[in-house]
Amino acid sequence: NMQPFDVCEMARQILISFEQKIDGKKLDVSFDCDSDNMFAVADRDSIYQILYNICDNAVKFSYEGGKLELSIKAQEKGKLLVSVYNEGQGISKEDIPYVFERFYKGDKSRGLDKTGVGLGMFIAKTIIDAHHQTIWVDSEYNKYCCFRFTLEAAKEQNQ
Repeated sequence: NMQPFDVCEMARQILISFEQKIDGKKLDVSFDCDSDNMFAVADRDSIYQILYNICDNAVKFSYEGGKLELSIKAQEKGKLLVSVYNEGQGISKEDIPYVFERFYKGDKSRGLDKTGVGLGMFIAKTIIDAHHQTIWVDSEYNKYCCFRFTLEAAKEQNQ
């Protein structure tokens, strides 16, 4: 269901929904949008699922007192870039190629994430691919992780 929606407002709502967990970990949160309202054309519910999942992982794998940054930036060629960065466990170089595979779970030895089954990032990639957009991750193990994905910007940004 491709419709214009305010991705900045969605991101704000998602961050607010994690307020208790963020406070519990004493995370230093920054939120940065190029403008107060930025509209994407996409399936709103699917993008919500992706952004919620990425933020959930970012909070879960952040170090106590670490940084959590969410940004949305206008790009060339009518795209928006959504980025979620956290200081924390990160992903090893060896694991990065498998992050978007079905049933992949990192940190098998210590098992910090006892709740997931390894489908979140696979589903995120499937949804982003269906939108003809891109998703990727940069990370340095035991330092940081940053998931980024693109969305099509609405032609009129004042929906």
